Amino acid sequence: MDGIEVKGQTVEEAIEEGLKQLQVTREDVVIEVVQQERKKLFGIVSQPAIVRLTKKQQTESVVQKVEGKAWVKDGVLHYECVHVGPTIVVGEGVICLHNGKAIEGSITLQEGDDVRIYPKEESIARSVWKIDIDAKKLEATLTFAPGVRRRYVLEDQQPASKLHIQARVETELICDVSYEQVVAKLQELGIVYGVNEEAIREALQAEKKITAVIAKGIEPIEGKDGWVEVKAGEERKKPKVREDGTVDYREIETIATVGEGDLIAVVHPPQQGKPGLTVTNEVIPVKEVHPVTIKLGKGVTMEENKILAIQGGRPQIAKKGRTVVVSIIPKLVHQGDVDLSVGNIHFKGDVEITGNVQEEMVVEALGSIMILQNVNRAKIRAQQSIFIQQNVIGGTVTSGENKMLVTQLVGLLQQIRHSLERMIVAIQQLMVMSKIREQDIYPITKKLIESKFQTMMEAMKQYKTMCEQKRDQIGEQWFDIGSQLDGCLLADRPNHFHCLEGMANLLRELNTFIGQYDREENDAIELSYALNSVIHGSGDVIVTGKGCYNCNIYAGGTLTVHGVLRGGEAYAQKGMKVKEVGSSLGIKTVLAVPKGEIIYIEHAWEGTVVQFGRRTYTFYEGKKYVEMKWDDERQEIVFG
Repeated sequence: MDGIEVKGQTVEEAIEEGLKQLQVTREDVVIEVVQQERKKLFGIVSQPAIVRLTKKQQTESVVQKVEGKAWVKDGVLHYECVHVGPTIVVGEGVICLHNGKAIEGSITLQEGDDVRIYPKEESIARSVWKIDIDAKKLEATLTFAPGVRRRYVLEDQQPASKLHIQARVETELICDVSYEQVVAKLQELGIVYGVNEEAIREALQAEKKITAVIAKGIEPIEGKDGWVEVKAGEERKKPKVREDGTVDYREIETIATVGEGDLIAVVHPPQQGKPGLTVTNEVIPVKEVHPVTIKLGKGVTMEENKILAIQGGRPQIAKKGRTVVVSIIPKLVHQGDVDLSVGNIHFKGDVEITGNVQEEMVVEALGSIMILQNVNRAKIRAQQSIFIQQNVIGGTVTSGENKMLVTQLVGLLQQIRHSLERMIVAIQQLMVMSKIREQDIYPITKKLIESKFQTMMEAMKQYKTMCEQKRDQIGEQWFDIGSQLDGCLLADRPNHFHCLEGMANLLRELNTFIGQYDREENDAIELSYALNSVIHGSGDVIVTGKGCYNCNIYAGGTLTVHGVLRGGEAYAQKGMKVKEVGSSLGIKTVLAVPKGEIIYIEHAWEGTVVQFGRRTYTFYEGKKYVEMKWDDERQEIVFG
């Protein structure tokens, strides 16, 4: 049905009815009004409207336009045009010339156009390789990335009115580095020892970037000085584990005693080290080893390499450089309290007190002190360990007073040694990467100290100041090692220290010196609870009970608090571990360690201050399970 006549009360109503019957829109028809509607009085229709609707295709002729086609055969573009030319889209890797002009993107072709297509030229990326030597010259690595050749191939495509011209990419790996080239480079770098020929050949055949070890030297094995293996009290060296899983440190720190004929220690001879060898065939020396010298004091004898007790008491093993002094210390046991009725106690051995130490009293011992009750506003001083089974109220507890200075000085030397080791590695890396000569080491050293090793200079200044202040308490050997460090790190002009060999020799001297003052015995202060007290120890400080309140604490070793540390200040030379620090009221509590050590806190309240060297960090909100340390690279306190 292409045309109809339709009646309606109005023209619009007739048109709508006609559109509905033809199922078309107004745009699809030609509308002719045959008869207008007529109305009588009061709006009554007397004559309906009539319209004629005819579909437009009956009145308009439509010309069908046919699109042309394009296709690719054997790398050649073909096309044909009918009414409309085909469209081509130039893809990746294809060069298209349209009437002699290069085109990109898409274009519609016309009859007579000259269109030619070509694959892009192949591209070649050459292989890349390099040889690196580590700072210690113990390992050489070959990094190799194979080259790649890319070739474009035009693909055949079926006819289409819109043709996307494609080029297939074919890749081929290029291994254009020969084994002989690598060997020649090794010889140029002086790498002659431990070369792995098979590893080189495998690396040069890799299909992707690879780093392979192609030469290995021999790691040196350091020897060991003669040493004394302590056997007395051996059964107490492992702490007792309680039923709840916690550790009873009293079991490890309890004073050992021996009887007549008991074995105290075994003396071991030095063990020689084995020199290493670099990949450049240089010998890596090891430090010279030395035997230990044994001096026998009271109550001991020596049979072959065994030290035996000839009387009962507590064995004392004191290390002074390479000399170890072994003797038996007598023990004083005081039953009951120490008060005015008894007087102060001064004893050249160990002291054990079964009661309390009352106000204003003093207990001193050249050995260790064990107190089974409380210390009330009294002074306790021992050259070795102190064990207080209960509480310290308003007291002063000091152990190893003469050793504290040595501990502090050794701690500073250890910081300097750590920085010196890192600085030597940095210089070696710069020499390998930048081909710096030995005679240029002095200015590099100065720049490194100014930029990256300022903490080492702070430790040097502290060491020199402390040596001057305590000159009457220390020997000349402390000034001698300080003078050598000055000659290397603070020199105004180059000297024999400013070469790799000179620095390595200085580092060995420093290691040997520090090794002389390693303490065999583990002096410690252990107590349950302290309030308004001063606690200073050359070794570890362990608080096993509720904790410490408003105390001043110094530990030459580590500080371990199983309870609360609230108010006051605490310093530990070798790091600390505390269960809870500060309070909900924000009471200021300061924890301090040297740079290089770690502070671990299970619960830190707001107001807690931690200090690494001179740098501080304040908690402005509570935190749990915090591990903190100093980061040398970032020069700031970081959370682990």
